Amino acid sequence: MPEPEEIMRTALAAAPVRRLKATLVRCVPLAPLIEEGLPHFLFTSGRPNRYNPAGVACIYFAEDERTARAEYDRRSTKASGRLQPLATFFAEVDLAHVLDLSDESARKAVALTAKDLIAPWYRAVRPTKSQLLGLAVSRQTFVAAIRFPSDAARVAGFRGFNIVIFRDCIRRPDSVRILGPTKKSLQKWP
Repeated sequence: MPEPEEIMRTALAAAPVRRLKATLVRCVPLAPLIEEGLPHFLFTSGRPNRYNPAGVACIYFAEDERTARAEYDRRSTKASGRLQPLATFFAEVDLAHVLDLSDESARKAVALTAKDLIAPWYRAVRPTKSQLLGLAVSRQTFVAAIRFPSDAARVAGFRGFNIVIFRDCIRRPDSVRILGPTKKSLQKWP
């Protein structure tokens, strides 16, 4: 019998994708961003998250500032975390193949339900279905990112979307550029 991750990779190959050309936003605590001198905006920790198990190099952005702030506030549950300075930065992305989980046909293709999109992942004993999907994405080179509804926005009472971009899946002409005060990129993939 095939492994769950292999089943997900096969399903991913048949899933509909779309292009994403947009400006995305991210809010992070300022101190870790600048503690080693120059900021590393495209840092990937490899820690598990909603769409990646441990060890997968990816970065999460939101489609708008309100959603980015809701995500930040959700992660900073301690009062001291909410009071620290935060950094908000923007990325211009052009990605040819994004799996959009707001599209029912895309969810159906990878056998995810709306409930799977908000399933608890933080203390999961085994990778969740969404993490298996992210693992499958990280191990191929066609799909570069997943667009999904923000659970933090849902809990805060509005509709918002996030994008998780998998570093090793970015191939030219795809691009992720951190925007600075001039047209010059502060950092970019590839």
